[in-house]
This record gives sequence, C-alpha cells and structure tokens, in this order.
Amino acid sequence: MARRLAQRRSKRRLLKPTPRALALVFLGALVILIVVLIGLRRRLTPQPLAETERRQIAEHFRGAIRGAGGKQVWVKEPPYAPFPPRRADAAAEVVVASSAFPEVLSAIEGQARKDGLEIKPRVTQAQERWRLADIRLARGHQPAGRWLLREVGQLRRAAIIIDDLGQDLVAADQLLALPYPLTFSVLPHLVHSTATAEEAHRGGREVMLHLPMEPDSAAKPGAGEIRVGMREAEVDRVVDQDLSSVPYVVGVNNHMGSRATTDAVLMSELIKALAERRLFFVDSRTTAKSVAFDVARREGLPTFFRSVFLDDTETVPYTLGQLREFRHVIEEQGTALAIGHPYPSTIQALARFLPDFERSDIQLVPASQLLSLPEVTHLKPPPAPGP
Repeated sequence: MARRLAQRRSKRRLLKPTPRALALVFLGALVILIVVLIGLRRRLTPQPLAETERRQIAEHFRGAIRGAGGKQVWVKEPPYAPFPPRRADAAAEVVVASSAFPEVLSAIEGQARKDGLEIKPRVTQAQERWRLADIRLARGHQPAGRWLLREVGQLRRAAIIIDDLGQDLVAADQLLALPYPLTFSVLPHLVHSTATAEEAHRGGREVMLHLPMEPDSAAKPGAGEIRVGMREAEVDRVVDQDLSSVPYVVGVNNHMGSRATTDAVLMSELIKALAERRLFFVDSRTTAKSVAFDVARREGLPTFFRSVFLDDTETVPYTLGQLREFRHVIEEQGTALAIGHPYPSTIQALARFLPDFERSDIQLVPASQLLSLPEVTHLKPPPAPGP
C-alpha cells in the first residue's frame, strides 16, 4: 500500500508543470494572440488608395469642375508639379469666378456621390468678400483627394505670341522646352518653316501664320507678302501659298505691314480670305493707324490686338520690364496679348518671369482661347494719336 501511494505522489510531481514551462506556454499564447490581432487589424483597416485609382478620381473631378465652370474656371496645374499632387492630402487648386462658384461646388458634391466618396467641404470667407472652399475626399476613411476652390471676381488670362519663327530650329526647341502654352507664329517659305510648325504641333503648341505684309518703309517683309493694290483673287492665292509652307495654322498675325494694315480695302479682302479658311486674325499693331482690327471685327472674324511688344530692345532687363508692363495691362483689363521674338534674351526673360504669372493668378492660354473669351469683345486698341 505504501509503495502504491509513493508511486502516485511521484506521478503527480511529474505531471505538475514547472514555472518555466508555464512561462513558455504563456509567451507562445501571447505571440499567437498578437499575430491574430495584427491580421484582424489589417482586415479592418482600409488600405491607402492605389495611385491609379486616385489619379482616376482626380480626372473625374477635374472634368466635373471644368464642365460646370466652363470659361469661368481654371484648374491650376503648375508646370513643374504633378497632377494630381503626389500626396492625397495635398490640395489641387482651382480659381473660380464668382458667377460659377455655386455650380462648381455643386458639381464636386455630385461627383463625390457618383464615385461613392465621403466629402467634407468647408467654405470660409477669404480676403474680405471672396469665398474659399477646402474640400477633402475620402473612401473608407482613407484620403482620396483634396480640392481648394478660390473665388475671384474675374479670371485673368493672357496670350503670348512668338513671331518670326521658321529661321532657326534651335530657338524653336528652346521655346518648346518652356512648359507654357506659348503660341508659335511662323513665317512662310523659310528653310525651317514647315519643320518648326510640325514640331510646335507635336509639342502641343498652337501654330499661327506670321503673314508678311507691306511696310511703310524700304524694309523687306519676305516671300509671300500681301501688298497694297492686290485684288481679292491675288490675296487669296498668296494666302494659299503661304499656308502651304506652314501646316497646322489656326490663325494669322501680320509681319510688318505698317502700310498694308492702314488700307481698309486690302484688309477687307484679307479678312474675307481668312474667314473662308476659318482662321482668326491678330493685329500686331505695327502702326497705331492700323485698321485691320476694326475691319476684322466689323466682318465678324474672331480678332484681337497686341498690347505690348516684349523685345524692341534685345536685353533680358528690358524684356523683364515689358513683361511687368504686360502684367499691369492684364490686371487692368482682365486680359491682354503680347508679342515677342525668338531672341535668346527673350527666352531667358520668359523662363524667369512666367512662373510669376501662376503666382499672380494669371492664366497663360493659346491665342485662339483668348480670342474666344466674352470679355475680349468689349476691348479695343487705343486710338491713333492725332496729326
């Protein structure tokens, strides 16, 4: 009997876990619990949106904003910054004219519903009377995008035409390297006329014909010139020949022409030829006595005029000064057009100054887009000085 009791006690001692064994079991259970909790958290926590999905969402909203605001909205896409911003909580900026602000805000809310997104708009008053809307989008508590709407009284827009292209491909390439929608105006019948127009078109730049016209001097405007005394058929033939050497043309501005543009009969014939080809006309205003703009407007052709020449003097400081004058005109009128040339000093000045347009809420657009704005129809060049 005593022997059996001793065996039972020994067996109980063997079955009783030691403190070390208990600790190992506890640690093992704790590790398993942590792994389970991490897995559960991953399943319950929404993952950040994929880059492609976030980009698609941004495209949807950009389209909705432009559709609602039309010409009264500017979705800013800074030249050296990605769109949409790399971070989902960084704002894409939109400048909206007062008349379109409610419609744009409503379009954003509607698009959020279509895309199944949570939206948190916060509208505040900024700069006295202008509204500011900070709109954050989310899906499953993960940021899906952010839009900052800034209200302004009127959007300010400008166009810059670069004349005399077609002589040098190097200058054209340097202008194409600037990430701004400069308008390329190409002289006809030059060695690089066609190539320049083709490169500009491939680079997404608008192409114009820089039409040679008779000056009030002994200067030679070059081949393809429109001269005083030409009849309608001859004007039509010359325009056709000039256009054959410059593809992708959407509009015309005069090269020289201080005599031709003062002749109302000749200008009427030219405007008819351009209207038949659905080309707009920009009066370079090489003389204050030009009637080209008045004739074009009277004939109903889309038209505008040059406010500032950027580079009568070929230096960077001079062109920077002219760009500042150009900005002043834009701020006064709401819109304006400048003309420059492919000089090294002009290209340097543009590279330095154009980022300031973005900061000043001035949108640089192609010439055709400027001519389509309603506010352009109310503007006209200053009258010629009296005798």
